[in-house]
Amino acid sequence: MFCCSNCGYKSVKWLGKCPFCQGWESFCEEAEISSSVGVVVTKEKAAPQLLKDIVHTDYKRINVGIDEFDRILGGGLVTGEIILLGGEPGVGKSTLLLEISSKLSKVGKTLYVSAEESAQQVGLRAKRLDANLNNLYVVGEDNLQTIFGYIKDDGFKFIMVDSIQVVYCPLYEGVKGSVSQIRGSADYLTQIAKFHGVVIIIVGHVTKDGSIAGPKLLEHIVDCVFYFEGENLSNYRILRAMKNRFGPTGDIAVFEMNSKGLKEVKRTTDLFLPHKEAAVSGSCVVCVIEGLRPILIELQSLVSKANFGTVRRRSIGFDFNRSSLLIAIIEKRLKISLSSEDVFLNVAGGLRVVDPAADLGVVMAIISSCKDKELPASSVFIAEVGLAGELRKVNNINLRLKSVERGGFKNCFIPESNLKEIDSNFKFNIVGFSSLKDVVEDVFK
Repeated sequence: MFCCSNCGYKSVKWLGKCPFCQGWESFCEEAEISSSVGVVVTKEKAAPQLLKDIVHTDYKRINVGIDEFDRILGGGLVTGEIILLGGEPGVGKSTLLLEISSKLSKVGKTLYVSAEESAQQVGLRAKRLDANLNNLYVVGEDNLQTIFGYIKDDGFKFIMVDSIQVVYCPLYEGVKGSVSQIRGSADYLTQIAKFHGVVIIIVGHVTKDGSIAGPKLLEHIVDCVFYFEGENLSNYRILRAMKNRFGPTGDIAVFEMNSKGLKEVKRTTDLFLPHKEAAVSGSCVVCVIEGLRPILIELQSLVSKANFGTVRRRSIGFDFNRSSLLIAIIEKRLKISLSSEDVFLNVAGGLRVVDPAADLGVVMAIISSCKDKELPASSVFIAEVGLAGELRKVNNINLRLKSVERGGFKNCFIPESNLKEIDSNFKFNIVGFSSLKDVVEDVFK
């Protein structure tokens, strides 16, 4: 069979373009897996159970010991859970995995499967991180059947696999890293986790477009998919929950990489608000929701005269198409000409913003830079901007306002339609507007 390396689509002949994922030259020849392989990790047959009996069963979460990691998990690990951790090379996936292993070894026997590095290399990293070495075992093995033997014989409760692309299972055809091997190995590990009640965390490599290498089926099999992100020149790392069957999706945890490993960053104000104390033209503070967590961030804009006749539009951390749309709204609804101006937009701290509640902040930052006027000090702007220039209602307004109050801000501009939802116990000034024009006239009067 010919199998697409991107999505796993099968064909009896080679195709230049995959009809399912539209990828070019992605087909490679692989031997067909025999249907007689079946379930490779078995357990005793279980009779059907009433769902109401299962629902009322008390399941206890396992705390890892890293507060930020426990929070995005939904309160801790669940027995039989399998987690996929992806990220670019050098971002710190192995370091995070060793930190988690060190914490979990205090709860139960933990096995670190290092298929990429030798046991001595892992030992050197553990020494640098000052990791807990009690009940933490390491093995340089890539055969999953051998690893399964260790789990049964020694009673390991937590398994770390680094990484899924370099381990293999002899029951499946294909070389390491092939679609059939990645799919088969993931299925094999999932059966071990579910049938034997162990927690497995797998590291996955990513492709050049940022997605986890291998078939998309890999992300469907596992319970949680986490992406570890970070800039090459920055010490900060963001762990983002893309899929979570036992907790919130889209939530983030922030870490700082230093010489002794990863350190939790529970207070993100210093990271995302570098100019909190000083007002600067083109700078605006907004409150966005990442998963279930409200985060105050600073949006920075720079508007300058185009010198070469062709205007430039750039945005870092904010959707380019969305920023172009907001620039068009400014020109049409506010009668502010930006046709001969270069407009640059940046999200401080390296965060990617997708929350539409940041629209008003983007508009105010651009106008502030264009007019070279500072926005009111200690002010936060929260609203989605419609094409007609109206301010649209945002969700979780009370959660956002509580975060604004904790940040010590004095003024908050929100949509008028959200005023009836807010609690009356906030001790700062909250102003509601129905249109973008009213906000601009009030702020820049």
